[in-house]
Amino acid sequence: MKKLLFESIQTGRIGHAYLFCGPDGIGRKTMARCFAEALTCETDSVLPCERCEACVLNRNNTNPDVLWIRQQEGKATVGVEEIRSVQEEISTAPQFGKYKILLFEHAEKMTVQAQNALLKTLEEPPSYIVMILISSNNALLLDTVKSRAVRVDFKRNTDEEVFKAFQHKYGTTAVDKHILCEYADGIIGRALSMADPAQYEKICDKILQCVRDLPDGGGRALCSFENLFAEYAGQKEIFFFTLYSLFRDIGLSARYGESISLQNVQAVDRIQNLGGKIGYHNAMECVGQIGRTWRLLGQNVNYKLAADALAIRIQEVIHD
Repeated sequence: MKKLLFESIQTGRIGHAYLFCGPDGIGRKTMARCFAEALTCETDSVLPCERCEACVLNRNNTNPDVLWIRQQEGKATVGVEEIRSVQEEISTAPQFGKYKILLFEHAEKMTVQAQNALLKTLEEPPSYIVMILISSNNALLLDTVKSRAVRVDFKRNTDEEVFKAFQHKYGTTAVDKHILCEYADGIIGRALSMADPAQYEKICDKILQCVRDLPDGGGRALCSFENLFAEYAGQKEIFFFTLYSLFRDIGLSARYGESISLQNVQAVDRIQNLGGKIGYHNAMECVGQIGRTWRLLGQNVNYKLAADALAIRIQEVIHD
């Protein structure tokens, strides 16, 4: 993929718009930044020279020819106002190299009105403009927008590639490879977010404490569980993976006892104890509910509403 993009620079066949598709953490933003740096370099080299004024500014994230378009702080979407401000920038030529780059960090968060406002620029862009739309959910983009951009799909990595990338960055094998790779699901960026094994174990410990109290704890236990979801709203990927992993282990322990190898070996005793209380079918029902909620969150539903509903449902299942 990187080779193809940089070959387009070498041949001079630069598209006016690209759509970088794939899940968060897969490397779309990193690749977009690298591509933008190469395009704005003042030399004729395919790779950035790292010495010209444009490259120095890129290194400091201050190049006026590289513009990031994001939703304003406190807003969930990118509106027409942001697109109009972009269109003003488009009217001025680049200050250094041949191109001015517009990077839409979460293109799927553009409102329909914003996407329609962008269409004119996509249809008739100035020769020096290159737009890179970075999206984790193409279903939210208009067909008219998608059809005017060169689509670049970012594929998941193998487990071996994920683990090697983790070791290369952190130089450690302290984290369990199986847990790391299952959590990463082929996404290196997600694996790197699990750099501290102690953090994973801390989340495990908090979840197990809450789950232990849920069957008989009533409203107070439920409130504690809901508060735990809120505490990790900013780290929902690792929190939901841990929750899913623990309930699966609880279910397997309930069915197979000590004969089964569990994923969370650091908490075997507590998992086995909960397995005896919750039972296989209830635990696996919770696994299903967690998975469904996670898929809903991928569709940009309200996190608090979805998390609170899941906490209530888990308590109901366990109590039964």
